[in-house]
Amino acid sequence: MGIKNAKLREHEKILLDILANNLFNAGRRVDLNEGNLNAVWCEAYAQAVALMAFHNPESGILKSDKFIYIRKKLSKALADNTKVDFEHVRICGIMEKAGIPCTVLKGFASALYYPDPLMRSMGDVDFLVDTDNFEDASKVLEENGYESNGKNHDVHDVFLGKICRCEMHFQPSGIPQGKAGVKVRKYLSGLLENSEKVQTELGEITVPSTFHHGLIILLHMCHHLTGDGLGLRHLCDWAVFLNTVGEEKFLGLFEKAIKDIGLWDFAKIMTFISCEYLGLPGMEWAKDADKKLADYILIDIIIGGNFGQKNADRAHESLLISSKNEKEIPMLRQFIISANSIVYKNWKAAKKHKILLPFGWIFFGGRYIIRSVFGRRPKIRPQKVAKEASERMDIYTELKLFGKNEK
Repeated sequence: MGIKNAKLREHEKILLDILANNLFNAGRRVDLNEGNLNAVWCEAYAQAVALMAFHNPESGILKSDKFIYIRKKLSKALADNTKVDFEHVRICGIMEKAGIPCTVLKGFASALYYPDPLMRSMGDVDFLVDTDNFEDASKVLEENGYESNGKNHDVHDVFLGKICRCEMHFQPSGIPQGKAGVKVRKYLSGLLENSEKVQTELGEITVPSTFHHGLIILLHMCHHLTGDGLGLRHLCDWAVFLNTVGEEKFLGLFEKAIKDIGLWDFAKIMTFISCEYLGLPGMEWAKDADKKLADYILIDIIIGGNFGQKNADRAHESLLISSKNEKEIPMLRQFIISANSIVYKNWKAAKKHKILLPFGWIFFGGRYIIRSVFGRRPKIRPQKVAKEASERMDIYTELKLFGKNEK
């Protein structure tokens, strides 16, 4: 079933109401019972909001012996969260000791906007250092027990620690190409210089300024919406950020900048969804958003799950969807651009010698097919992928991301 024909199911509505109550004391009536708890739990888990929804494992219906497995999972998630939060503190401390300025991206920085930071599920540690310090920072990480996995991405390198994976960025994710990218970089300038030290219960971390943090999570949402999947966790990050900043301050800080880079319609839709479905109070500036489009986007979020966890086709669809170009481009051309990017990332020689690209397509494409046959990668369903990617592109076009399709 496509996005435009789908409707919110009962357990999805219940989850949204639970989140609204836990995040904003929305006072919504929630009929959570033994018959629907498992479906609500599975949805919360797939959307990476389990701790936000069930932050008190020993309360209410969860006390039943029938749901001991949920209590165990929540206890483990809470323990893992704490470990990853400590890892944020450790990374900041290591870099400060080495005299290398850094700042946390998303993660713990986003968690600080929640009523209880431990409600926000953690995955890895994302942090930013200046390009000039990147090599030195890599050495510092290795000296402190982190090991590079050898897979360098467009905007970060990956290091594996004993606790979790760390992504060391030289720029935030989601910066578009062309004129819009130039504008975004202008607004992100001074990110490290304007970052602030915050004392938490676990120790001191460095986080972006309010303006830079808001812009980073907005770009991140856009990046994952058009990529492998934007989950409810990302939407919650945006909602609690807006709530903490307040409407008047938000408009003063962001209206001009977000309109300038072409994400105003996107920000308005995400804010409308946050108010309508998550109980975010206020935000009169977003009340006139297109409700039909907002509902499509919410369904898209629900269908995909956090990083496409609910739909394996999402990773394949993202190869056909353009998000970083100033103009929409045909799906075939976008597929070639994506295929080239995969080859460049895994075979550096191809970037210098473009004649190697066809060999890279054959090798890496063939390798993926073989792995999917043996169950090590999701199977490719070309017709379904093309159809769903086309529908998603039609919807995203209405958002005019980075000013696309504006005359």
